[in-house]
Amino acid sequence: MSLLPRMRPDFVLNLEVDGDQVLDALRQKLAKDDAPFEGQVLKGHACLRLPQKRSSMLSPYLEIDTRVEDGKEVIHGRFSPQPNVWTGFMALFGTIAMLGLAGTIYGLARITLGGGLLWLLSGPAAIALIAFVYGAAFIGQGLSSQEMFDLRAYVQCIVRDLQDEMYEGSDEQPQVIREQRALDAMSAE
Repeated sequence: MSLLPRMRPDFVLNLEVDGDQVLDALRQKLAKDDAPFEGQVLKGHACLRLPQKRSSMLSPYLEIDTRVEDGKEVIHGRFSPQPNVWTGFMALFGTIAMLGLAGTIYGLARITLGGGLLWLLSGPAAIALIAFVYGAAFIGQGLSSQEMFDLRAYVQCIVRDLQDEMYEGSDEQPQVIREQRALDAMSAE
């Protein structure tokens, strides 16, 4: 597990219930008029975002996939900026890189013709600008961390409710669910 910050943070939830059942429950909750989030649910995939009235340019977008890893069904969630913001970041990275490359090539051409070295600084300047834009993405993540927490908690509550229904009245709850219930009870006090 990397301790370095990631442009698109992700998480994995182990499931005790069927992934399609989780996505169906998510679809039903999103269809309600008072749903706290908007989104689409497709086969094996869902996208969640804040409603337009609560959304800003920095608001996160959560993509959810159900998959089987190591013989167990899991939900894999990945946060990213809104698709148009993400496209803008990638376009900015590409534009800065191309300008840096073009400036470096022009600088090399000037050197071969006996010109100055100033244009060779465009390569390092482009790298510095890319690093600045990359850092700005993490500032945006920090500013939208509460929204990211809310989106993840929404999905976790849906999973927990389905698992509660599955094991209701049974002593066979998996240890992880019993431990989570104990932690929830302690934090409620």
